[in-house]
Amino acid sequence: MGAYSAHNGRHGRRATRLATGVTLAAVLGLAWSGSASAALAAGSPTGASSAGTAQAPIGTVTRAGSYLVDGNGRMFVPHGLMVPAGVTPTAAELDAWVQAGFDAAGVTVPLSAAGRFPDPTTGATVNDPGLVAAGNVVRALTNRGFVVALRVVPVGGATVAPTALQAALRRLAAAFRDTGGLTGYELPHAQTKDAAAVLAGSAAIAAVDPFHLLWREQPASFQPAATVAVNDPTGYLTSWPGGDAALAAFTAAADGNTIGWLYPAPAAGPLPPALARAYPLAIAGTPASFGTDTAGTFTLRYAPGTLPSGKPTPAGWVSAVSLPAAAYPTGYTLTLTGARLVSRPGSALLCVAAQPGATEVSLTVTRATAGSAPTPVPYAGAQACADPTVAAAPSAPATNAAARTDTATKKDDYSGPLLWALPLLGAAVMALLLVVPFRLLRGLRVGTGRTGSRSPFTDPDDTPAPDERAGAAPGSSSPDGPPAQAAAERPARHRRPARRGSA
Repeated sequence: MGAYSAHNGRHGRRATRLATGVTLAAVLGLAWSGSASAALAAGSPTGASSAGTAQAPIGTVTRAGSYLVDGNGRMFVPHGLMVPAGVTPTAAELDAWVQAGFDAAGVTVPLSAAGRFPDPTTGATVNDPGLVAAGNVVRALTNRGFVVALRVVPVGGATVAPTALQAALRRLAAAFRDTGGLTGYELPHAQTKDAAAVLAGSAAIAAVDPFHLLWREQPASFQPAATVAVNDPTGYLTSWPGGDAALAAFTAAADGNTIGWLYPAPAAGPLPPALARAYPLAIAGTPASFGTDTAGTFTLRYAPGTLPSGKPTPAGWVSAVSLPAAAYPTGYTLTLTGARLVSRPGSALLCVAAQPGATEVSLTVTRATAGSAPTPVPYAGAQACADPTVAAAPSAPATNAAARTDTATKKDDYSGPLLWALPLLGAAVMALLLVVPFRLLRGLRVGTGRTGSRSPFTDPDDTPAPDERAGAAPGSSSPDGPPAQAAAERPARHRRPARRGSA
């Protein structure tokens, strides 16, 4: 049998206690630091939805009451062009649309009489190649900030049977369900005269796409010869009698009814000048009125406290107003009450933040008699108010808070020094806390050696270690050790040959 001594047993027990303490401290420290890191992560806005909670794609435009609203709940006013089937706007055309102040577009998706989506160029229908072509155009537009409506137009003006239409709409919705920057799907008036068919088509879309609406064309109540795309009780203007010669009446009618519009894109040549006009892209509140008179003076009034949904307007949200260079070639002057400007002077996009407690915001923009045209924006839409080239200089008070738009869904992950300092601090704190119980345990073990009893945490064969403090004088006693007379017995104890009897 191997030799054993109380000295070796004591050091073994100390090593065991030390290892146990280090292990517990590490485990507790990691657990504490993990919870602290999780708390930091939870406190950082990420915009991510909880598991199993479906959210609309970023940039989705929907409806609240009688208004179109963007992803932040602000009133959205579409101004833009309808793109024919098979046409992808060039980069130069998209630049011109941005400079004109447009924020929306309609993409035509052809539909065969059999309910298939043909290729706009070849006419092939196998596997719905028209959906792929439409997706490419949508991507080109949304990449520049435009909001898109998918206009389903039967080839040759044919009327598609309700069952075939429902199946087609279901496939269309499944293809674009997760696409950001859409208003939804639009049907021409010829396909929407049957109310039951419209309800069935809407249900077919909702079965696979709960985010995007079905818009149906119908005569406008304010001008029966005009056409609006509606999702009761709101909509946008899509045609006006008289064509290009009546563009002023077309745009004025939209402003007067506080709605937007989509107009057929010209086959060639520059954009009609009448389409480049001032208007609000997004209103962070409830609109009262907006419009431009014949002199080019634009006015906007709205109540900033409540969104179209009826919910309070969060502090810092901005309204955005487009002032294209074609409408203000020599610049502009403005009068603003109830709000402050948080965009750079002379920008083609005004970003307006309501003053705290304001009950109404009033904006008037007039043409300057001399000066430079407004500075163009880099891309379409109100989200440009968060762009450094548009937003006011950082020295302006509360610029960052006021320039929040729907791009504020970006993640703000924390990556500072706390993420590595907290685990180390937690481990150190836990180690210090564990010193007290370990010292108490050590005292208990030493104390049981004096009485002859054993701790329940020791091996029954182990002998309690006697006190070995250096310099203990014979005949003396100490608080930590046995009486001095026990010291004379130490050599004998250390010389015992083994813990168990010999053979």
